[in-house]
Amino acid sequence: MKLVRESLNEMNFERRKDPFGALGIGQEQLIKDWLDEMGVDDYTINDDYTIDVNENINISRRNLKKFPDYIQFDIISGYFLCHENYLVSLKGCPRIVKGKFWCNSNNLVSLDGCPKSVWYFDCSNNKTQFTEEYVRDMCQVFNDVWI
Repeated sequence: MKLVRESLNEMNFERRKDPFGALGIGQEQLIKDWLDEMGVDDYTINDDYTIDVNENINISRRNLKKFPDYIQFDIISGYFLCHENYLVSLKGCPRIVKGKFWCNSNNLVSLDGCPKSVWYFDCSNNKTQFTEEYVRDMCQVFNDVWI
């Protein structure tokens, strides 16, 4: 009778960093489950567990206070809407959004964790009223900023 460790070592895992992924548990499965719950379909989980999405993401009005620690978006091909939640942090938000980024109507006091590049940026109606200068210092915005 083989030990569990021996059986795991013989399995051909797609990701050596997350050997439990092949068993339907582990970090990759947590990411997939959360994305499914949020209705995100067309995505790729990269080797570093960041997430690229080839569609728009609308996770607004989901009563989110923060993104789970295992969620880190990277490149979003469309827009990324996370407005009208209770977010206190943007940690986990995408690095690049090729459309609009709306984080308005949350409980934000800082834009730490916001994307580095977006087309439009809306951060109005948060605990802190941000200035356009602050937003543009935090993020390369190619078009309008709503504060």
